[in-house]
Amino acid sequence: MKAANFSESHVQKFCSEISCTQPVSVVCKPQYQEDENECFQLVQDKIEELGGTSVTGWAIWEKEGIFIEAEFHAVWLNSEGKYIDLNPRHISSKLKEILFIPDEQTRYKNKQIDNIRKPLVDDAVVKKFLHLNSKMFEFMNRGERAFQHGEIELSIREKKEHNKLLKELIKLELKINKKYGVVVA
Repeated sequence: MKAANFSESHVQKFCSEISCTQPVSVVCKPQYQEDENECFQLVQDKIEELGGTSVTGWAIWEKEGIFIEAEFHAVWLNSEGKYIDLNPRHISSKLKEILFIPDEQTRYKNKQIDNIRKPLVDDAVVKKFLHLNSKMFEFMNRGERAFQHGEIELSIREKKEHNKLLKELIKLELKINKKYGVVVA
């Protein structure tokens, strides 16, 4: 996955379907000493340390030419008015900036919010992969887990269900990568 490029028409169309707010390019300054995907707490900690405000919205990602995805996210708006993404990502990504749509309508209430996914190709395997990602989100956020962060405990039955979903997702992703010539580093 790469940060989507707003100069591309399919990205502009996708963004307009999410919000009428204009997307912004946000500089990445990852806090590698912190946990990945805990952006809301990271931003809150930075506000307590240096001031500024939290801006919630959608980070836009693309598996180039295959599908596009919006991830609910928080970035830090520093006291100088600059948007900064604090979330650590795998060091090999070398991500310098992300495309972000501020969204004042969708509120984060300590509960996970599912991504918005859209295929860019008419391919049953891609559609099934995106559907299974939604199913995995539902599974991981079932009941009280919707409010949990970090590591979670699963029963033996739930571990089996999780592993079945995960195996199917991996199998489909490998098919997609092979079919579309995606090289994974």
